[in-house]
Amino acid sequence: MEDGVNRPPFPSLELLQKGLLLALLCGILLLLVEIRFEHSTVMGEKWQSWIPVIYLSALVILTPLAMAFLRSFGQILLVVLFSGLIIVGTLGFFFHGKGKPVQQVWHVIATDLEQPGHVKVSDDEETTPPILAPLALAGLGTIGVLVCFLSSVITRNRKSGNSIGETYKES
Repeated sequence: MEDGVNRPPFPSLELLQKGLLLALLCGILLLLVEIRFEHSTVMGEKWQSWIPVIYLSALVILTPLAMAFLRSFGQILLVVLFSGLIIVGTLGFFFHGKGKPVQQVWHVIATDLEQPGHVKVSDDEETTPPILAPLALAGLGTIGVLVCFLSSVITRNRKSGNSIGETYKES
């Protein structure tokens, strides 16, 4: 209120960052449970189906550790973990696409554009994995990396003594 402008009370950016990381962790945990369930029928046949289960399990264990040490090595660990999640999601997209991800996406789009109730089902339709589902992992990884960059704003604010409102006023 020094400059005569009423600003809403903001929580500290560090608290905001930890809250967002906790929300991401909850979403990742739910995805882990869902992926473990959905992949249960192919886990004995295809080694690739273990990739998201193992990676998400490691992420669920390491994220709270990284959050506890956010001011030291935790920030770097989180960026590496969330970047890895983008890679795992992208790999899943290609594995689910069975070597033809673009063709599979066009099939999904064409099916969405057809009149409901008139979609032709082929014999292999039940065994086709959902092509776009792994991109949810890539999306969460991207959000995680962006949340990690809040630390640069936090650090810049601490060094300059600015509040969140003053930081965005400069931009």
